[in-house]
Amino acid sequence: MGNATAPIPSDVLDHVSIAVPDLEAAADFYRDNFGCTVGDVIEVPADNMRIAYVELANIKIELMQPLDAGSAVGKFLARNPSGGIHHICVATPDADGAAVAAGAAGLRILGEGGTRPGHHGRKLFFLHPKDCMGTLIEVEETD
Repeated sequence: MGNATAPIPSDVLDHVSIAVPDLEAAADFYRDNFGCTVGDVIEVPADNMRIAYVELANIKIELMQPLDAGSAVGKFLARNPSGGIHHICVATPDADGAAVAAGAAGLRILGEGGTRPGHHGRKLFFLHPKDCMGTLIEVEETD
């Protein structure tokens, strides 16, 4: 279980996000090779990408295809043309409180420095990978 006194209390890995050059081909790969259910494609104009969730019993895989080569996911694919793990997401009960505590602990928050609404309506923020052993970490509020 998570440590309730940690800056970002969490004991749930919500999803792993994979940047892909072809969303439909990636969805077919998981469906055909692992028998996974893949949700509908969702356009996320605010982040210049399309996504679909691969549903597993204990976690989701978020497949992300950029709509623009200049977007964050587009730049990631320019460096990794075949795609790859872009970020992990942990869930927390209070994203605003976690963002304040993370900043106080010296962790840099990307963007405006606080939470923002995600495409699903829940608050989220991203921690700078240089503060997280090279891993981009999304922190998302649970329902």
